[in-house]
Amino acid sequence: MMAMLAGTMLQGLAMSAKAANASDPTLWYITRAAGVSAYVLLAVVVDLGILRSLARALGTRVSWVLDEFHQFLSLLAAAFVALHLVVLLFDPFITFSLANLLLPFSEPYEPLGVSLGILGFYALLVVLASSWLRRFISHRLWRGLHYASFVVFALVTLHGLLAGSDAGLGWMRAIFFAAAASMLFLTVMRLVLQPRGAEA
Repeated sequence: MMAMLAGTMLQGLAMSAKAANASDPTLWYITRAAGVSAYVLLAVVVDLGILRSLARALGTRVSWVLDEFHQFLSLLAAAFVALHLVVLLFDPFITFSLANLLLPFSEPYEPLGVSLGILGFYALLVVLASSWLRRFISHRLWRGLHYASFVVFALVTLHGLLAGSDAGLGWMRAIFFAAAASMLFLTVMRLVLQPRGAEA
């Protein structure tokens, strides 16, 4: 009941803000910047996760600093995703409702691309939850859930390519390429250098 009331109030505030800021593009710039920031952070987080796994496979001790940095950047990426979503709700240029941001396949703008982003958001929540619950679940289950980070990256990349207003610009293409290339390289290295008989 409280969640429904909060959602209704948020929706009402969003409608008022849209009416008051119909000609101001500031929110559109903020949501774009938040989305790009979240994507870059996500790419770094996944790369750090692969590096941690690679170090363990090679018998190298991983510093606790790297673990803390990995977790901090994960939360920072989630915060930018939240900012991206909340600002979209208040943006006067595209009419997103709370339902549009939480439920896929009924979008007012680039339905496929936005829906993939929403699915990526839920996959991200699964990965974050697996980290928070790591002490209470088996290592095998944690590892399996953590593999969803690759799904998150793929979905969010497609979201950016299909729905991102900056996707056709050279600097954004460079970000997509660098993120995908670094992840592919590290994944291949992890598979190639994996000790025989060891688990990934």
